Amino acid sequence: MTNLHAVKIFTQSLKELIEEKLTLYQSLKIIGQSKVTDKKIRNCAEYLASSVENGTLFSSAVRTCPFISFDNVYVSFISFSEKSGNLYETLDFLLARSMRKEENRNSLFSALVYPLFVVLLVLFISVLFFFTDGIIPGSISFLGTDKKEAAKTIFFCFMTFLFLGSAVIFLLLHFMGEDRLYEAFLAGGFLSCNGINMAQACNMASVVLGIDSKFGKVFQKAREGLEYGMDLRSAFSRGNDLKVQKKIELALLLAEETGNKDKVFLKIADSLKKENDRNRKYCLTLVEPAFIVLTGIFVMGIVINLVLPVVTDSVIM
Repeated sequence: MTNLHAVKIFTQSLKELIEEKLTLYQSLKIIGQSKVTDKKIRNCAEYLASSVENGTLFSSAVRTCPFISFDNVYVSFISFSEKSGNLYETLDFLLARSMRKEENRNSLFSALVYPLFVVLLVLFISVLFFFTDGIIPGSISFLGTDKKEAAKTIFFCFMTFLFLGSAVIFLLLHFMGEDRLYEAFLAGGFLSCNGINMAQACNMASVVLGIDSKFGKVFQKAREGLEYGMDLRSAFSRGNDLKVQKKIELALLLAEETGNKDKVFLKIADSLKKENDRNRKYCLTLVEPAFIVLTGIFVMGIVINLVLPVVTDSVIM
């Protein structure tokens, strides 16, 4: 069981038990004693239950758990729930986040199957063609081509294919990977809708993005501006990041005009999700045709350099 899946199952189990009005300690003990639960999750629950029983904060126990690794965002939200008393709502949000991450990972793996298969197939054909002197023994000699020259041609064609294929795969990873900006606004929106001020919501968003990351610094500057009494638009303009500014300008303007600031981050997140879904759809549509074209270029390169000269010489003779 992967760590990501373990986090999802643990959160789901804990949420369901908390929903039944059981205490945190009772819920953890039940998960730890469950025979149908994976051993990793049972050990995690027993460790957390023991820590809570001894007076350790749940967030601190989660942070130091040796059986399942919980990231900083997860720990920060658990800490928030301890202050607000909204443990069930927080677990519901964290469960949805874990499900999104797992679904996104599975979608990415599925999307990579075809490109990687084509790359391995072309590599196999290249190796087979060279080391066995062609699929038909003696084929290179039959073409009248020196084996070293043939090897150079095949190597060049394959490296060209690999370079262009890697560029396509990079674009696929970019569009199919986790959109942290969306997750940041979603996290900030959840907090602002649950009574947390916008400055703290921005701080949480920067944790999701990584405080030292490019976008994380934008949210940190926004947090500082809000703490100094700036309005949302002015606070975010301090980040000077045109990409972020372009995506959120209209939503921030509407929030200022209507006074509905609590849900502005959620609206921005919804807008980002629609844009991401559209980009992913286009990307997945183009992957297969792109690799068909690249495979055609690979085959054409070999034909032009190895076969065509022989055919041309035969016609001339």
